Amino acid sequence: MKNFFYICIVLSILSACQDMVINGTQGISNLDNWNKGDQGMAINRKWTFIIYMAADNDLESAAIADFNELEAVNYSGAPISILVLLDRHQGYDMTNGNWSDTRLFEVKSDPGGLTPTIISTRLDCPELGLSKDAEIELNTADPQVLSRLIEFAKRAYPAEHYALFIWGHGTGWRGGTNLYNLLPAPFKAVAIDDTHDQYMSLPAFGRAVAGKGLSFIGFDTCYAALLEVIYEIKNSASMFVGSEGPISSTGWDYYTLFTEFLKKPELSIMDLSDSIQYQFSTQYAGLSNATISIVSLPHVNDLFNKFNDFAGAVAEAIENDQARSIVLNQILHHVESYYFTSFPSDLYIDIYDLSKKIIGICESLNLDHDKQNAIITAIDMLDNALSAAIPSSWAMNGTEKKMGVHVIPLQGIAVPAASHELAYVRGSMYFDKSAFVENSGHWVPNSIPQSDSLLDKLFYWIYDSPEVNNE
Repeated sequence: MKNFFYICIVLSILSACQDMVINGTQGISNLDNWNKGDQGMAINRKWTFIIYMAADNDLESAAIADFNELEAVNYSGAPISILVLLDRHQGYDMTNGNWSDTRLFEVKSDPGGLTPTIISTRLDCPELGLSKDAEIELNTADPQVLSRLIEFAKRAYPAEHYALFIWGHGTGWRGGTNLYNLLPAPFKAVAIDDTHDQYMSLPAFGRAVAGKGLSFIGFDTCYAALLEVIYEIKNSASMFVGSEGPISSTGWDYYTLFTEFLKKPELSIMDLSDSIQYQFSTQYAGLSNATISIVSLPHVNDLFNKFNDFAGAVAEAIENDQARSIVLNQILHHVESYYFTSFPSDLYIDIYDLSKKIIGICESLNLDHDKQNAIITAIDMLDNALSAAIPSSWAMNGTEKKMGVHVIPLQGIAVPAASHELAYVRGSMYFDKSAFVENSGHWVPNSIPQSDSLLDKLFYWIYDSPEVNNE
């Protein structure tokens, strides 16, 4: 009997150690912090979701509504946890006690279903200095806030997969800022924080999520499925989902998203991506320019290279102002495009549609068959790269392979600005440019115009002054 007692103790210890190894915990006390569901039953967490609700702006009411959608879902027995960092504004929504600071919650199911009251559990977060009993205002435009939130989620809610949802305003390629990130940029921003009058630039966002072990990154924002954005985070997750154009301020339908996702037996990364695309296509079926794309991030580097080659081939074929006008006319008037209806606004065009329009005008650009064939070959390679990088996309207009890229700011409909902003100019002295701008040899403009850059050829090259071109 005594030996049997010792054997039981040893087996219990071995079992506990095995659980710690499998679940990635650091100790029994940490294990107790995460492996119990609402009913106190042990669970093996498949996913931890981190929803970064940067609502310290005019989207505050929409944030509360989306939070209520999250709480309307029945999570009973689901092997997931959802954390929401909600930063509110002082003046756009008076509900739920009208607090205006920054609070972290673990989402709980609302027994009443979809109600206007937040009932989820408020959390302490030492990494962010947050206390569930204190009012603390954080700057959600600060990339350190995002970085530390992810670190907290991984420590306190370890799981097989981690998903990050960026919620709020998004206006495109989000170029770099000055050294101290003090200048607001209403046209190129994510996580706009009105209280601090700041935003998070694309390079800063890239640094915040780099090396964090995320499986999935989703952008519930406008203008996210852009080559500039996904190239910045290509090594930071396995999958990305976002829209290349504008979406409604209501954002994603979180009730449908998680209800559909939790029906999937595997709860895989692709299951999550498909569930987001499904809810979006259902919610925005009546919006003519609505799109959403699932992007396989490991294929993005090849897509970037093939797009760069395509841009270079087209640039080499433009040898006079007539050819330049033909291409620019297609981009401004015929290629599928996205921009805000208030100006100035950035112009984004669909890469796949651009390639198809260039095929149609290829013979008009240059009589040299070698240069024509170079364009055709580059388009074939780009098409293959788009297919590999975008396993699925949906668009109300029925088009496919949805991925955008920035062209130039617009002063009006089809009226380009006089120049690009310096953050989008390769070789400029602007601080903290995106990786896309730094590495794109054939698309972005250069501080000294180059003959193999397409945007240089379209906006800055002087065809009747060859001596200037050779400087």
